[in-house]
Amino acid sequence: LAPGPKGPLAMAMAEARRPTKEELRAKSISELKEILRKDGFDPSALVGIEKAELVDKTYILCQNPVQQDDYPLPLYSNCYPQLVLRALLLAGLLLFAGSYAVELRHNVLLVCLFFAGLVVRNVFVRRRKAHKRRKRL
Repeated sequence: LAPGPKGPLAMAMAEARRPTKEELRAKSISELKEILRKDGFDPSALVGIEKAELVDKTYILCQNPVQQDDYPLPLYSNCYPQLVLRALLLAGLLLFAGSYAVELRHNVLLVCLFFAGLVVRNVFVRRRKAHKRRKRL
């Protein structure tokens, strides 16, 4: 799931792969819906749209592709096992460091509060990301 290169050459190659309106008009409706499905849209939701309108919307979406999120999970993780391992490591480090400052039950309470704050922050970050990425046809 690693994203591709992001340099100027990669961006120029992406520009060259964008279809023109004429190329999109030559495709069938099922091919257009397949393009939208690959971009993360639900093609079954596209009912009652004429081909010309579908071509226009597909063209607009091809010209403005959505940026892929490098770290879709909290703690700069890109998969659930990595997230769990990083959370366990962070909890262990916080418990170890806190053991020099406070007694165990206060230390555990502080670590739990830290993770609760992290969860609340991550909910807000995910909502903001979802709002920014929301695409409407």
